[in-house]
Amino acid sequence: MAHISVKKYQQTTVSAAKEANPYQLVAMLFQKLLGNIASAKGAIQQKDHAKKGDLLSKAITIIGVLQGSLDFEQGGDISRNLSDLYIFCSDKLVEANTNNDEALLDEIIQILLPIKAGWDSIPKEEQDKVSFESA
Repeated sequence: MAHISVKKYQQTTVSAAKEANPYQLVAMLFQKLLGNIASAKGAIQQKDHAKKGDLLSKAITIIGVLQGSLDFEQGGDISRNLSDLYIFCSDKLVEANTNNDEALLDEIIQILLPIKAGWDSIPKEEQDKVSFESA
């Protein structure tokens, strides 16, 4: 029964991502990123090193996607500062993974939460104007 629930959740998540605008996609990425880091902290506590490694690897991948979506031409200093923060967080996630460092994961969450909060505070009328830089 749990397998069916997980599969249904995955289908719902994929469906929601397909229907999301760029603003919503970034919001979903932040939510997943923070969730993965929090779950990795739990995996450290449970001494489940394989799960921790997988979750942190996924978190680093998400940070890479967020960093890749930055528009340096329009974003200027903000984009450069975010890029630097993303690089810092990725490096620290690798360090936390290597050292099973829960406190470092908490620090990374505290860095990312204000960025997510800023993103979440974008007024609805501005959300439709958010776009990704062409790859």
